[in-house]
Amino acid sequence: MFKKSASRRDFIKTVAVTGAALSAPSLWIPRAFAADNLIVADNGGALAPALRKAFYDPFEKETGIRITNVAHESDPVTQFKVAVDTGSHIWDLAMVTPDNVQRLTMDKNYIAPLDIADDKDILPGMLTPNWFGFSVWSTVMAYRTDRLKGEAPKGWADYWDTEKFPGRRALYRSPSGTLEMALLADGVAPKDLYPLDIERAMKSMDKIRQSVSVWWSNGAQNTQLLQSGEVDMSDTWNARAIAAINSGAPVNLAWQGTYSVDGWSIVAGTPKLKQAQAFVRFCMHPERQAVYSAMTSNGPSNPNALKMMDQSKAQLLTTYPKNLEGLQRRDEAWWSKNYDAVNERFQEWLLEG
Repeated sequence: MFKKSASRRDFIKTVAVTGAALSAPSLWIPRAFAADNLIVADNGGALAPALRKAFYDPFEKETGIRITNVAHESDPVTQFKVAVDTGSHIWDLAMVTPDNVQRLTMDKNYIAPLDIADDKDILPGMLTPNWFGFSVWSTVMAYRTDRLKGEAPKGWADYWDTEKFPGRRALYRSPSGTLEMALLADGVAPKDLYPLDIERAMKSMDKIRQSVSVWWSNGAQNTQLLQSGEVDMSDTWNARAIAAINSGAPVNLAWQGTYSVDGWSIVAGTPKLKQAQAFVRFCMHPERQAVYSAMTSNGPSNPNALKMMDQSKAQLLTTYPKNLEGLQRRDEAWWSKNYDAVNERFQEWLLEG
C-alpha cells in the first residue's frame, strides 16, 4: 500500500538543506544484462522526448539495456492489471501516480518492490517500497503582468477579489484543483484542505462564477489563453504557464496551490525485475533529473538537480524551495474515493450558471 506522504514542512526543509553532494555514485549493473530490453509505459506526448534524453538513452549507454517505451492510457491502471493477470509481460514498468499505486495494491498487489533503501537525497514522500516519484508539477495561479501593473496577486483570495484585481478570468473545467483554490480563497489553510469541505467550496465558487470568462479544459488551451491575453488571470499547471513565458508572453506565477507527482512502479511478475530496479535507481540521479526538469518544467524529486540547472529555470519549478511554501500535496487518496460524486455535482453546478 502506498505510504502517506511526509509533511509539507519536512518536504520544504529537505529541499532547502539537502546534502551538498551533487551527484549519486555511478550505477553498477552487470554487463550480462547488455542484451536485455525493458518495455516502459509512460505518459507519452510532450514528455516523451525528455524521458528519452534524460533517462532512456543514457541508461542504455551506461548499461547496454535497451529501453522500448510505449504510451499508456491517461489512466493506466486497467492496462497495468492486464499485464499482470495475463502474464503477458507487455510492460516491465510504468509511469504512474500515487492514486494509481493505491488502486493497484487495494485488493491485489500488482506492483513489484523497488528494493531501494537509500533515499537520503530524495524529498520526503517521493520514495516508497513500490513507487518512486520523479516528476513534480503544481496547480497555481498565472497572471498577465501587462494587465495587472500595480500590486501583483499573491494568492487565491486575490483572484476572488474582483474589485481590487479586475479583469478577465479563467478556471479549469474540473473540480480537481479548482475546489482546492476555492477553499484557499475562502481562508482555509493549506494544511487543512483535506478532506475537502465540498459545501464550503461550492459556496466559494458561487462568489466567483459570474467573473469567470473562460472554463478551460486542456493544457494547450490554458497556455493559449495566457499567450494571447484573452484572460488576465487563470489557474494553471505550472509547466503550461512556463510554456507561455517561454513564448515571450508577459506572464508571472503566484505560488499558492497544490502539487502532484508522477513516478515509476514495476509490474509484478516481470522477468526483468533486476533490470527494472536498476533503471529506477538510475532515475534518482540528480544529473538525469536536471535534464528532465529543464526540458519539461516539472520539478525534480532530488533537490541536488536544482543546483545543476540554469537558476532562471530552476526558480520556476514546483520543488524550488521558495515555491513550496504556499503549496500542499494533493490528496490523491481522497480524490480517488470522491472524484465521481464531486465531479457530477460540479458539472451540474456549471450547467446552472
